[in-house]
Amino acid sequence: MTARSLPAAATFYRDVLQLPVDEQPGRVTVTVGQSRLIIASGPEFDGVHHVAFGISPHEFDRARTWLKGRVELIPARGSDVIIGPAGWDSRSLYFLGPEDILLEFIARQADAGVPATDDVVPRPFSISEVGITVPDTSAAVDAITRAQRLPTFPPQEPDFAPVGDHAGLLIIVDQDRVWFPTQLLRPAQGSLTVRIETSRQSTDVALTEKVTISAAPR
Repeated sequence: MTARSLPAAATFYRDVLQLPVDEQPGRVTVTVGQSRLIIASGPEFDGVHHVAFGISPHEFDRARTWLKGRVELIPARGSDVIIGPAGWDSRSLYFLGPEDILLEFIARQADAGVPATDDVVPRPFSISEVGITVPDTSAAVDAITRAQRLPTFPPQEPDFAPVGDHAGLLIIVDQDRVWFPTQLLRPAQGSLTVRIETSRQSTDVALTEKVTISAAPR
């Protein structure tokens, strides 16, 4: 993804979330457990990106206390602990990062086998979700599931349709939808590439205003 100010992005992920950050000319790489969030310098764009970091459910309460001392959590229905949709069995904490990117710490019960760390700082173990905005949600889901053989994930709605599984989700949303749990922020119209690596293949999913997918065997 891109950002207008790489120094501000690096400062937030390094100093606020205390994640490993590598600054290079033209880009910042944030290490999130086994995942990498790469932010390149780019022009201003409409809307905001959404990225969720997976944490162990055993660390959720500690992560909530830790985050509340560093960022402002976004509540919904009177609570800053957001329960996931049916079938997710998850709890989430939402907050804004640099340039109002919508960030999330999500603890899925499917990850109950991931132990809590001994560190005082909660350590996300992966990028769990990436939000992608498209003009036609059903067409994008159809293209991705057919080309990459990724499963759909509940709920499948006209303007919100996850693809993948508990190990990682692409959150495909309509470009006119407002990001939950915010009341105003709409999905980004900026360039975004998601690289998915498995034991069998490495896949690039690049989306701007339309969906294009390429896969390279490993």
